Amino acid sequence: MENVGRVYIDTNIFIAGFETRSGLAERIAMLFSSAPIQTPPRFVTSELTLGELLVRPYCNHDTALIDFYDSLISSSSWLEVRPVTREVLSAAASCRACDPARKLPDAVHIATADLAGCSHLLSADKGIGPAQGESLPFSRLQPDEQTIEELIESLGR
Repeated sequence: MENVGRVYIDTNIFIAGFETRSGLAERIAMLFSSAPIQTPPRFVTSELTLGELLVRPYCNHDTALIDFYDSLISSSSWLEVRPVTREVLSAAASCRACDPARKLPDAVHIATADLAGCSHLLSADKGIGPAQGESLPFSRLQPDEQTIEELIESLGR
């Protein structure tokens, strides 16, 4: 995988990495742990991600997972957590205008990735890709074991 700059991480990647047990989950954990310490951080997500991640732990009264996500989804040397600002919401509305069927949370993720200058967006959500005739300024990556391995390798370059 070439020309990997900043990578936007969708909510479902965190869920796959920390709430499942699989080869993919292990690779996602490796991806995050091998992220270089740099400014700006290589990985980006939105504060919206935290709101999406906490639903199931709150339903299940899982305070350990609530605390884990609250700690994990904060800006650090490996992850930039971007706020949902008026600029993001305006860009999300423009994104939805291209595809009115697109859900607002997906549009917020797309807008945040765009405004953060991401070259790639890692997501299992097919609704987060470009609408017909739409071009997005980043490549959408499907999270499979091979893609995650290639991302890990690209971090070393």
